[in-house]
Amino acid sequence: MKRFFDLTFRPFFVLTGIGTSLGAVNAFWPRWAAEKVDLIPFVQDYTIILQHWGILLGLMGVFMIVIAFRADWRKPILIFSACEKTFIVYLVATNVNRPYARGLWAGAVMDATVVLYTIVYFGFGQRSEQRT
Repeated sequence: MKRFFDLTFRPFFVLTGIGTSLGAVNAFWPRWAAEKVDLIPFVQDYTIILQHWGILLGLMGVFMIVIAFRADWRKPILIFSACEKTFIVYLVATNVNRPYARGLWAGAVMDATVVLYTIVYFGFGQRSEQRT
C-alpha cells in the first residue's frame, strides 16, 4: 500500500488541489461563477457569502497542492480537507432534488474521491509510512 501512495499522492493532490482552487472564481467573479459554474441564479444579497466560499476553496486548493510536496503539513490539512469536503458531499447528496444542487455535482464527486483517498491514506498508507 505504501507504494501506491508513493506513486499517487503527489499527482492526486496537485490535480485535486487545482480543481478545488478553481472555486476561487466565486471570490472574484461571483455573478459569473454562480450562473455559469454553480448553475444557480445570482442573488446580489448573497455576494459576500459566495466570495467568502470562493476564497476558502481557493486557499484549500492551494494547501492541497502544498501537501503534495510538504509531508509535515499533511495531517492537519488532510483532516480539515476531509471534514470540509465530507460536508459539501453531504449537502449536495441531501439536496439532490433541489435545483440549486445541480451545478455542484462535479465538485461533490471530486470531493468524495478526495475524502475516500484520505480515509484510505490514514487507514493504510500513513501506517506503513510510520513503520519505515
